[in-house]
Amino acid sequence: MTYLAEEIAAKLEKENESGYNVNKISRAAFRIYQNYGVDISKEMDRKLLALISMEEGPEFEMTEKEFLEIVNEIKVM
Repeated sequence: MTYLAEEIAAKLEKENESGYNVNKISRAAFRIYQNYGVDISKEMDRKLLALISMEEGPEFEMTEKEFLEIVNEIKVM
């Protein structure tokens, strides 16, 4: 895991500490994307865009389990 992946995963996990909230996580992913967009891999880009899109409607929302799976995938990047 790179430092960047570790930092991004930690930021996403922190957003989930007070309870799973799709909108809160989506906005956090957007902030991360804005801050690190140039430095992230294509794979990380896709993961963050999937999280960002959750705010677009129920058909894009993930369960907390799916969210945690993405965070774990980010950790091993």
